[in-house]
Amino acid sequence: MSDQKSLPKRVVDMMMSKDYFSQWLGIEVLEADFGKSVLKMKIRKEMLNGFGIAHGGVSFSFADSALAFASNSHGQKSVSIETSISHTN
Repeated sequence: MSDQKSLPKRVVDMMMSKDYFSQWLGIEVLEADFGKSVLKMKIRKEMLNGFGIAHGGVSFSFADSALAFASNSHGQKSVSIETSISHTN
């Protein structure tokens, strides 16, 4: 697995192995490529807010994991300094 094409998958697999929060969320990595990550997650009952929809903190955390995997896919450690999210209807 030394070819350059597999680097994003190796990076994301390494990150996920120690990313206990993403594991707890139930995040599943569908695709990992350079600068790209496609994730899947099932919303569970304990992730709902008082209106019965996914809590904003859950959707932000999901997006944050996607950003982390995509940003680090080139094999260089990367973290966000500032992020924001808009929840639209």
